[in-house]
Order: sequence, then structure tokens, then C-alpha cells
Amino acid sequence: MENMLDVLKRFLQNPKENEEIIDADTLIWVDWREYDEDIISYFSEKMKDKIEVEFISNNQPYGDDICLKYKDKSLIIPYKEKMDRDTTIKYLNEFIKPKYEIRLWSESLGDDTLAFIVLKQNLWEELEKEFGKRILNNYFCQITLSSKMFDLQYDVVEYARLKKLNPDVSFFILVSYLEIDKKEKNLIDKKNKGEIDLKNYLQQRKEIKAQKDTFICEYNLNI
Repeated sequence: MENMLDVLKRFLQNPKENEEIIDADTLIWVDWREYDEDIISYFSEKMKDKIEVEFISNNQPYGDDICLKYKDKSLIIPYKEKMDRDTTIKYLNEFIKPKYEIRLWSESLGDDTLAFIVLKQNLWEELEKEFGKRILNNYFCQITLSSKMFDLQYDVVEYARLKKLNPDVSFFILVSYLEIDKKEKNLIDKKNKGEIDLKNYLQQRKEIKAQKDTFICEYNLNI
């Protein structure tokens, strides 16, 4: 992973030069049609701590659930109506924390195959200290349980407007902001339809506004 760190540092020093990061076997490429157990093995191969996969029968249309195991730790990935790539990667990321963290390489967005990197958490922290949180997150996006990657949907017109105002901000960051904005619009729609009481509406609106303000400040967005 130390060699990977050097490759990432050289990329962050000059992001327009991405040939080395592509050729250096640093990235983990995931196609949306991959088998989920194969995805887990791709990440596991990059770590010295190997993650075991056990299949749990659940009588669901999508097939057996996946249980992640490492030493005395285990997690059944909580799929819903279907087994999907986003859920697999997000919960694998939660499972390997705090020792490791998976991040999405923003340069790979816009296709049905995305690139990820898994590093020890202390190495991500070293990169953040050297290059700053905003630059690091712009190219290597943090993944949370609310992140959308393969399931990403967005308003093309609104994205174009934001990109014009923020030309140096990555696609993923801008679309992540649009996801928060969509939550606010859906909440207003529910209130107008009488599907939520005023107290809960005001509380949720306050929480979303705080989330938006934090996001705007963190990435220095022009809105």
C-alpha cells in the first residue's frame, strides 16, 4: 500500500496526468454487472486482512444474502428488494472501518464501470494532511451509507448550472449536493400534499438545511 500511496501523491500533485494511476494496478474497477461476492474479493485482495464471504439463505427473489466475516466480526449486508452494487460496496466499507476505507475515484464517473481505491485509514489521513481535505475528497470521494454510485440519478439541467459555477469541482461532489437538494424538494412536496405534520416538517427541513450548509462550506461551493 505504500507504493499505492506514492502513486496517489503524484496524481494529486498533477491530476491532469492520470496515466500512472490507471496503469499502476492501484484502482479496483467494478462493473455494474459484477457478482457481489466477486466485488468483495477484489477489495479483499488489496488488503492483508482477508474478508470471508458466507451465503445466508433468506427465500428472497434475488437469492442468498451475503455475510461478511473477519475474525470474530461479522455483518449481513442488508439488501432490500434486490442485491445491488451500491449496497455491497457501502456496507463492505463500513465493515472494514476504522482500519481501512474505500473511496471512489471521481474521474471514473459517467460510465457503467467505476474505479475505487482501498487504503488504510492512516494513509488517507496522510494524504489529507498533505493535500487538504477538499482536494482529496474532490478526486477520491468518501463513501457513506447514503452515497449513490451505480444508482446515481440527477437533474442534468441543474447539474450543468452548478458545474458552470464550480468548474473545478468533481461530478460526484456536485451530484451529491443535488441529492441533498432533492431530499429538501421531496420534503416540501410531502408537506404540500399533507403527508407530514408541521412539527416533523420543520425539524426535517432544519436538518436538511444544516446538511446543505455544511456541504457548501466543506467544498466551497457556489450555489
